[in-house]
Amino acid sequence: MTQFSAPKLPNHIPSLDGLRAVSIGLVLLAHAAATAGAPAWLDRPMITSLGNVGVRFFFVISGFLITTLLLRDIDRYGQIRLKLFYLRRALRILPAAFVYIGTMWVLYLAGVIDLNFSVPSRQYTDSALAHLLHALTFTANYNHDYNWYYNHLWTLSVEEQFYLLWPFTLYFLGLRRGLLVGGAMLFIAPFIRLAMFTFGHGPEIALSREFQAVADALATGCLAALLHNRLSDSKFFVRLTEWPAIPIGGLLIGLGYGAALLWRPAAYVVGQTAANIGILLIIQHVVRHPEGWSCRLLNARPFVAVGVLSYSLYLWQEPFLFFLPHTWPTSFPQNLVLAFAAAIASYFIVEKPILRLKDRLTAATPRTPPSQ
Repeated sequence: MTQFSAPKLPNHIPSLDGLRAVSIGLVLLAHAAATAGAPAWLDRPMITSLGNVGVRFFFVISGFLITTLLLRDIDRYGQIRLKLFYLRRALRILPAAFVYIGTMWVLYLAGVIDLNFSVPSRQYTDSALAHLLHALTFTANYNHDYNWYYNHLWTLSVEEQFYLLWPFTLYFLGLRRGLLVGGAMLFIAPFIRLAMFTFGHGPEIALSREFQAVADALATGCLAALLHNRLSDSKFFVRLTEWPAIPIGGLLIGLGYGAALLWRPAAYVVGQTAANIGILLIIQHVVRHPEGWSCRLLNARPFVAVGVLSYSLYLWQEPFLFFLPHTWPTSFPQNLVLAFAAAIASYFIVEKPILRLKDRLTAATPRTPPSQ
């Protein structure tokens, strides 16, 4: 028996689809706020920065869920089945991503969109192939001279790098050492960001995109899963995750992002850490207290439906929520309608059939009992 076990939660954890809906909603709001035709009061830094909050929710949720899946594997089979894990992740992520990447490339070749235009420099860089290679190799988080149509793939790149590193860490080092690695990352990442800010020569955007600078958000979720059952024995923590978790979590998120208004380095050293802890408190509230009003709201059908669509929405919102062109498809509010239409098409045509295949392959995998 291992010292750590999977969180004692249902296989389908309530409210997390709803939280995904909130997360992607923040991203959509932040991007749509700057598009043509959007109300002027929306195009404010306070609104447009919400996209990063939404992404950070995704990272913490991902760390929690992936670690939970790995722990369940250990509980049932005595070890992490790496091949099956990577097969399942590949089927979940790659087909829809490659369809999107390929569609954008075809539109570029047809002259419909321009992949040579750099958003940060507002210049034509003649680097469409470089953008494509970053997208296909999931290194877009290290491409700071990005093009808009592949820009959002930086978050998927962070996720893929996490999928590559974390299961191997637990597989080869074990859970106890994996816990130490995750804990170390919580302390190291803020100082990495400080060093990048102080001594680095790259753009400031690297501090919120490169893996080593954002890994503590993922590690926060990982540690929450590893310690979930132990924390359940703490009366203080359980009470903290009841109703106080929402206002305290929201306050920490606000302080984390508000730190940039006071002193820029503080935002990267302690601000992002505070935001991660605030998000974790909110997540812990919804998974530990599913009977609360907030959980009932998150489990309502509209929230669950948007949460199920969140990956497709993440992929397909970018072409329509582009703030530079003033065309009909990129203008508010029809750009949001078109983004949802493209996401629904992607989900039913690409994602859902592949998800059925993933479930069949998993069911066909022989189960090896834990060694005695």
